[in-house]
Amino acid sequence: MQLSISASVNFTAMRLVKPLTVYFISAILLAFSACTEPRNFDDEIHVIDSLHVGMDNTITTLDSVSLQITDSITRQLKYFQANYAGIMEQSMAETLLRFGDFRKKAATLEQWKDSLHYRKDQLENELFAFRNTMADRATHDRMNKEINELYADTVLQSLIGKQQQWHTKINEWMQQQQTIYNHWNALNDTILNWRENMPKQKQP
Repeated sequence: MQLSISASVNFTAMRLVKPLTVYFISAILLAFSACTEPRNFDDEIHVIDSLHVGMDNTITTLDSVSLQITDSITRQLKYFQANYAGIMEQSMAETLLRFGDFRKKAATLEQWKDSLHYRKDQLENELFAFRNTMADRATHDRMNKEINELYADTVLQSLIGKQQQWHTKINEWMQQQQTIYNHWNALNDTILNWRENMPKQKQP
């Protein structure tokens, strides 16, 4: 009787082990598939495309603003040099020198704008490279790092941070441009007033 009960228990255990083994193997395969199957990166791609659009809009705004004051300054200074008679007061001479300095400031601003364009090109190259990797659903990058959720989110946040820094520099440029223009404009009004009040015989 004891033998019969033992055999029955062993048989029942054998029956239970078989489906459990199949379930366990299926779970392992499913987990392995989840680890190796490339993640869908459509959300990241959408964010990257939005970053591109935002940068394009910003650079269009940047290019719509210019500080074309160099030629005007040169003309005004040449006029005074050719037509002013007598000894010039020190305050007037210093004002004209400050007025002339705005040519250098305008040139510096244009160089800064060029560097912002260059930085945009660099960022776009990084964004395109990352987008292509996501679109291809690659499992590893060129440094053989596994492309998983943490990897994708880390790279994306880094690119977003770089783009935000670029936008910050654009805003700084716009503010600097406005400041320079306002100061130049105030001096320009003074210069024009002096020119209008120069002796008539000194007019061209």
